[in-house]
Amino acid sequence: MKKKEILYTLILRVLPIFFVIVLVYEQFFPERKILVQQDRLVYLPDQKESFPLEVEWIRLGELPKDWVSYLVQVEDRRFYSHKGYSLSDIHSTLLSSILFFRKIRGASTITQQLARTLFLSREKSLFRKWKEIQIASALEEELGKEEILEYYMNSVYWGRGMSGLSQAAKYYFRRKPVELESNQFKALIQILKKPDAYSKEEVIRLSRVL
Repeated sequence: MKKKEILYTLILRVLPIFFVIVLVYEQFFPERKILVQQDRLVYLPDQKESFPLEVEWIRLGELPKDWVSYLVQVEDRRFYSHKGYSLSDIHSTLLSSILFFRKIRGASTITQQLARTLFLSREKSLFRKWKEIQIASALEEELGKEEILEYYMNSVYWGRGMSGLSQAAKYYFRRKPVELESNQFKALIQILKKPDAYSKEEVIRLSRVL
């Protein structure tokens, strides 16, 4: 076996184990890492502040439960069973990055997406991915699942320079979130993976077929 192949094999075996050890350690010896302020969150280890949170905040309880279930089903089916990150996805990402020289993929869980949205740039690197996982773990410890979903819906990017469900509902359908019809909410969720790929007219058309 060539030296390069041996090195790749070693890295692929050691790195996931290292990540798992660190994450497990943080689970058993947690420190407070997220400070919740009135209009933003702070990631204490790096003193990183999130952008100011949406003024027109929508509470999770204001939306029908089946809407929230639909969001989870589309964006992160394992949301309620993981601790903010997916070890299998981490290993897959490392494999693609190291072995095939591919760019680090985007976040795969709702919590990781929230971590990236609030605190990180859109740079795709191994370091940024690791920091994203650390912040996601801290968010799970401090907020819990329901609050994470609430922060996600009020912070996630919805295209055309808009963040949060209130802005998206107003722009695409000229309504408040609680005034949306079920098919309109589903259309907004469907475009989250590539929000800038859809025009306002396309989102409206999508809502008519859901």
